[in-house]
Amino acid sequence: MHAVLPLLLLAACTADEETTWVQFNATDNTLTVEVGLDEVLGPVNIDLTSSTGQVTVGTATITPGGGPVGTEHAIEVEVNNAYEDAVGRVSARLDAGARGEDEYDLDVDSADEGFWTLTLVSVGDPGETRSDTVNIRLWQDENTDFADDTGE
Repeated sequence: MHAVLPLLLLAACTADEETTWVQFNATDNTLTVEVGLDEVLGPVNIDLTSSTGQVTVGTATITPGGGPVGTEHAIEVEVNNAYEDAVGRVSARLDAGARGEDEYDLDVDSADEGFWTLTLVSVGDPGETRSDTVNIRLWQDENTDFADDTGE
């Protein structure tokens, strides 16, 4: 019975620890969305690369890539199967110039742990036009051991 008590205490201590996230992909994985246009643009996309930029680890698409103020923009991130176990969180860092910056967490698909989505609505004043940048960030728990299954 005495051996069980230390194990329970150890479990209680580790359950309260906060996760420390480290960025898994390159810091320059950024897309541009045009806001305040008269027409709706097609999607914009980018390959998401490893921290060195040498390996493609996924893709990100924003649909539409531009449009009038009030347009809903779907952000979709697909992490390649070989890396989806490493990625535990995905976020989009939005820089809207004078309107400021904010970061949003994407939601993981319940049937595919490599597919993440978020919908944002562009805001602005009548007649306002701008180019917003969206930096896609893949995050890994610093305590997660990861070995990709690509053999690299």
